[in-house]
Amino acid sequence: MSFFKGLAGVKELTKEDLAPALQKLQDQLVGKNVAINIAEQLCNSVGASLEGIKPGSFSSVSRLVRSAMTDALTRLLTPKQSIDILGQAKSVKKNEKRPFVIVFCGVNGVGKSTSLAKVCFYLQQQGLVVHLAACDTFRSGAVEQLRTHARCLKAELHEQGYNKDAASVAKYAITTAAKSNADVVLIDTAGAFCSPGLSQILISYLSTSLYV
Repeated sequence: MSFFKGLAGVKELTKEDLAPALQKLQDQLVGKNVAINIAEQLCNSVGASLEGIKPGSFSSVSRLVRSAMTDALTRLLTPKQSIDILGQAKSVKKNEKRPFVIVFCGVNGVGKSTSLAKVCFYLQQQGLVVHLAACDTFRSGAVEQLRTHARCLKAELHEQGYNKDAASVAKYAITTAAKSNADVVLIDTAGAFCSPGLSQILISYLSTSLYV
């Protein structure tokens, strides 16, 4: 929050006052692997919340910025509609006679594999049979990490090691899970920095994984 230190004592914050600090904040967020468009949304939201406010000391400014950032993140991360994963999984199994498939994707280090394990545990607690697919065939240790989760969760794991075609691994996992009457297949994928143009590549990759 040191970017905003110079704003302490300003009579009333204007868009011009906030611009340099918000730009530095955006640069730091992008440097921490936050997608550019998300960083822009957060900073615009924080700026809108602070504009027109009369801050006092630096500690007062810091509290205002933290509060504005918290509100912005809450708005950004709050789903616009609820998703009933359990209901969808049961519906697909009953009506389509196949396992429900969830693909975990995102940038490096956001916790895809850990989140996958948590979802697996939740679904198991609801009585569903869950299989895991190790489709991160790039990052060193990714397969071993998922293998450990599978062992702790007593879940079936489909893996083919490293430097393999991830789509083929996913297809094999789904086909095998269907034959064994599993309810859900959770697919782990390789992370990637969210740079411009990557979204289309990722969508293409996921489409191949699911429909090949």
